[in-house]
Amino acid sequence: GGGGGGEGEGVDLTTQPPETLLNKCKPGDLVEFVAKNQCPHWAVYVGDFQVVHLHKAEIKNDFLTDASQGRRGRLVNHLYKFKARPPESVVQCALQQVGLKGVQLIWRSSECFAAWCRCGRREFKAGGELRIGKQPYRLKVHLSDKASHTLEFQSLEDLIMERRRNDQLGKVTLMQELTAHLQTEEQHRTELDAQ
Repeated sequence: GGGGGGEGEGVDLTTQPPETLLNKCKPGDLVEFVAKNQCPHWAVYVGDFQVVHLHKAEIKNDFLTDASQGRRGRLVNHLYKFKARPPESVVQCALQQVGLKGVQLIWRSSECFAAWCRCGRREFKAGGELRIGKQPYRLKVHLSDKASHTLEFQSLEDLIMERRRNDQLGKVTLMQELTAHLQTEEQHRTELDAQ
């Protein structure tokens, strides 16, 4: 309703129960279901209370409430800045993939699949990007209020996989991992200087 003046800027990341979410969803919307210490699960809303999603190595068409598996959700249309396809194309594209499974899949996560349906960018497909020497994708990990560390990746799918792994691990494990990694790097540098 009413065009929602100006609210597109502050992306709303608060989560809602699936039933509430259904009232907000329009066909072609991307939904993310989240729960503590679990990888977020993405789905494409296709209308009639249903979504298409990559679940357990198969593209499935389920009711949104079933796909949520009790998790809270939110709309994540604005997470990627790529231009979106028209809603009817997003829905059609998602529905055409239903039934694909196993080796037929060209996406490594539910997020890659849903984002690909919406934007149609090959970056979201497994191996969809030529990996050249550059590492154009950066993921900033906030360790504390003052400290952050930037990880670099050669492809968008690598970045997505790492970010999803981080969501699943939770902050504490991630910080321990990074600290260990940075200390090793530091040690290595000191040894090189000593030579």
